[in-house]
Amino acid sequence: MISRRRVVLCCLIFILTMTGLQWSQGHQVMASTLAQTSIPFLEAYEAHFPIVIDSDDGFTAWDFSGSGTKDDPYIIEGLNITADGYCISIFTTSVFFVIRDCYFKSVQYSAAIRLNQVDFGRVERCKIVQSGEGLWLVQSSDCTIDNITVYGCNRGVNLDWSHRISISNSTIFSNSYGIDVGWSGNCSIVGNKIYRNVLRGVSLDANTYNCSIYANSVGWNGELYPGTQESNAEDNGQDNLWDDNVSIGNYWTDYDNDGSYEIELGSAFSVDRHPHILNDTSAPTINSPSDVIFEQDSSGANVAWTPRDEFPYEYALHKDGNLFITVVWDGEDIEIHLTGAQLGLHNFTLFVYDAFGNVVNDTVNANIIADVFGGTGTELVAAASLVSVVLVAIVLLAVKKMR
Repeated sequence: MISRRRVVLCCLIFILTMTGLQWSQGHQVMASTLAQTSIPFLEAYEAHFPIVIDSDDGFTAWDFSGSGTKDDPYIIEGLNITADGYCISIFTTSVFFVIRDCYFKSVQYSAAIRLNQVDFGRVERCKIVQSGEGLWLVQSSDCTIDNITVYGCNRGVNLDWSHRISISNSTIFSNSYGIDVGWSGNCSIVGNKIYRNVLRGVSLDANTYNCSIYANSVGWNGELYPGTQESNAEDNGQDNLWDDNVSIGNYWTDYDNDGSYEIELGSAFSVDRHPHILNDTSAPTINSPSDVIFEQDSSGANVAWTPRDEFPYEYALHKDGNLFITVVWDGEDIEIHLTGAQLGLHNFTLFVYDAFGNVVNDTVNANIIADVFGGTGTELVAAASLVSVVLVAIVLLAVKKMR
């Protein structure tokens, strides 16, 4: 007959075993949801619906700050506008205005920003992505575009029938055309990074005249396939200058370091008389975040990298050795959300590429555990270990007393 001591001992062992199984099952069961990437910088912008202004008085109707003078322009700033058509459309105005620190995306491939018959407009420090035309100026004059980022568009910046337009200090990449100028004159393109555009970097169409293009870094454009000849620039206009007419030209990836640089495409037979070689031998830099333990449904289950490069291009995220997603990288921080990721131990490897193809990578190991106690699971894992120790001690004490 089984003794009382053995019965009690078996019960205690069963309780301890079941407790351990509950913890094990609660924190090891595999789910099916994959980690998702995010765009952390968007949090700085206020979501807004599309803006249409069709007269000088239209700015006051929208209650924007400013009075429209040179010293006190109307200000449109801090907005995130994703629209089916134009994000901002301004036409027939002659007052001063500034669009700055905004994010625009036209999901139906219209122009993100259209300025039509506009004088004295300024667009600065904006990010324009995945639209038909990033920034489209038509019959406009005396406008300034400075320090914007444009990618994923048919034309990054498109000028039609416009005059005295300045494009400076901007990053324009991964579009079909970087900058396309047609039937326009006396425009300047200075100090920009124009690279990895599919067809052309800079294109000056017919009846474009007296434009100045210098101090730009122009490279890796037109390379549809490996070995394809670069198409960094094209000039079909008249009297356009590809240097400052003194000593400053542009930086070209296909310059052979011998004499002037010929703009081979187009009928103008233009030259850059003071060219330089554009070369990029340095890989991007990247930090190395620590390995992490997160609850599956924790809102703070994020991993953030801060890569940097002069010519950012794209990144690829691998999960457990398999490619998960490839995304255009514009130089911003890269963050992945692990909320809802599969339970268990995983590794996430980020590969970051620049325009030349230099690459750097970093791996973070992430242990995803279940949230079974209302957000306190991580702390209770440690508590469970203590409980197990106590239960073992109780079993041993009970066995000792039964002897």
